[in-house]
Amino acid sequence: MEVMNSIPRTGIRISIGLQVLAMLVLYAGVNFLGFEYFARIDCSRSQKFALSAQTRRVIREFKKPVNITVISSPTFLSPVTQILGDVRNLLAEIQYSGRERIVIEYIDPTRDLARMRELQGRYKFNNADSLIILDSDSRSRFLNIGDMADFDMRPTAQGEPPRLTAFRGEQVLTSALISLLRPESQVVYFLQGHGEPTLGAGSPVAILADYIQKQNAKIDGLSLASRDAIPADAAAMVILAPKFDLDERETAILSAWLKVRGRLLVLLDPDAKTPRLYSVLAANGIVPQDDRVLRTVKLAFATGILREVTGEILPTTEFTRRLEGATILFAGATQSLKLEQELADKQKILLRPLIQAAEEFWGETNYAPNQPQGVHYDDGIDHGQPLTVAASADRGGVEDDRVEVQTSKLIVVGTSQFAFDASATPQGMDFILSSINSLLDRGKISGVTAKSVTHFALNLTDEQLGRIALFTMVALPGLSALIGILVWWRRRA
Repeated sequence: MEVMNSIPRTGIRISIGLQVLAMLVLYAGVNFLGFEYFARIDCSRSQKFALSAQTRRVIREFKKPVNITVISSPTFLSPVTQILGDVRNLLAEIQYSGRERIVIEYIDPTRDLARMRELQGRYKFNNADSLIILDSDSRSRFLNIGDMADFDMRPTAQGEPPRLTAFRGEQVLTSALISLLRPESQVVYFLQGHGEPTLGAGSPVAILADYIQKQNAKIDGLSLASRDAIPADAAAMVILAPKFDLDERETAILSAWLKVRGRLLVLLDPDAKTPRLYSVLAANGIVPQDDRVLRTVKLAFATGILREVTGEILPTTEFTRRLEGATILFAGATQSLKLEQELADKQKILLRPLIQAAEEFWGETNYAPNQPQGVHYDDGIDHGQPLTVAASADRGGVEDDRVEVQTSKLIVVGTSQFAFDASATPQGMDFILSSINSLLDRGKISGVTAKSVTHFALNLTDEQLGRIALFTMVALPGLSALIGILVWWRRRA
């Protein structure tokens, strides 16, 4: 009997042991997968803690660790104390993204006096608070934490603290990381003298100018009226919405520059007559067509004309692949572009469409207003799908954009209003900035750029505040009590 009873007990012990072992294996496997393969999702309305694609790419470009030292004290009476929490959260996300590439140290200058003296001796700075030091590979950059936010100072007149209106921490930090990664600051010239928007204070393209400068690039206006060549320090040039045409001398200068190593971004104004500029573009395989991209929309009692074009970004280049799936709404007039492949083959030019109009749009050649016969697509006369509205031409380029070749690069867009502040969209800015980074041979750090997180105040009247108080303090507790009484009554019955 003892032998018979020992067998089941041994089997039970073995079974329990196997179950415990399986549980430990499952526990270890789940923890391993959780630590190695995880995703962080920002569910906030403004995506406040989600890093942009460009920031993540910039971090991955560093081959050596980046040491970030934050010097700030929460005890100081300064508007900066309002954003210290946001700065910490931003740096935490950057550290999660960079892993071992990012090393962060927080220093309170009122307590860590020895460490402060050590840093001041190494980096030679005097400001003892609200400072971020970035250091990598014997290069360093300094950031004022106050530059990471916009404050409304008007409440200080009533003795109240300043009000935070926007947090620009990721923009400022990414700009500093780019300058740390690429110390040389390249110059992007904007052509002037043909009705293009001016730069500087009050510029209608101030947002675009600010974004470009945050890519560690300098911007400056350029007039060819007194020049015989494009400046030698011109890393790239932008021609934005010219109202008037180039003269013959300017045309020759621009053509010669593009045949050597010119880098040019052209955003056209379809309503302007610029045949010489068109000839420069056509010589590189991109021909602006005399049409207007539009579509018709059926309304209740009529047919409407939609002139705001929905552009779909094509994954034909390295930088557009990172924007794949995004659409851009082009306000104002838009014209289509024709790619002359035969010319490109003869001159060894690589032509690629970058943005294509959505399927319902076509290029209307008879676009004069108030047409008596109405607007409709005429096969063989109008330009049908596929309809290119942005394209690139690389003279002597290769298919693989990861191979950096010193070639001439041209990017043309058949519209320009989306670059102005009044019509600017995040997707449009991302495309323009990615195009410029591609022209600067910085395609590896192109992509969706960081945006400012704006704060808003909810202004409620006394009546609305009273309703909210009544609902939260009386209605909700009363409803809960009523449900409890009903449940008790049913159980008692």
